Amino acid sequence: MAETLGSVSALGGTDQDDNDRVGREIASLRAEIASLRNRLAERAGDAASYVQGEASSVAGAIREHPATATTIVTLVGAIGFAIGYLVGVQSAENKSAWYKRYY
Repeated sequence: MAETLGSVSALGGTDQDDNDRVGREIASLRAEIASLRNRLAERAGDAASYVQGEASSVAGAIREHPATATTIVTLVGAIGFAIGYLVGVQSAENKSAWYKRYY
């Protein structure tokens, strides 16, 4: 009967050597994941700071020029409404009753 401890595996090493090698690879991968997690956290913090700065800048511009900001928001809304209206009208023109398609 084969013993599990110290037996020779198909790769030429013992089971214990294989287990040690796998353990070292797992530890290495865990360290790499931790490093990536830290770098991602740093970048997310940088991105949050950048967005906060830009939001403050936009808020300051709106405070200084409220009429201009209102005009821009109204204009963008009107353009969006017009595009939506045109798309809706176009899709309504292309629709026909299902029974008219076959006669």
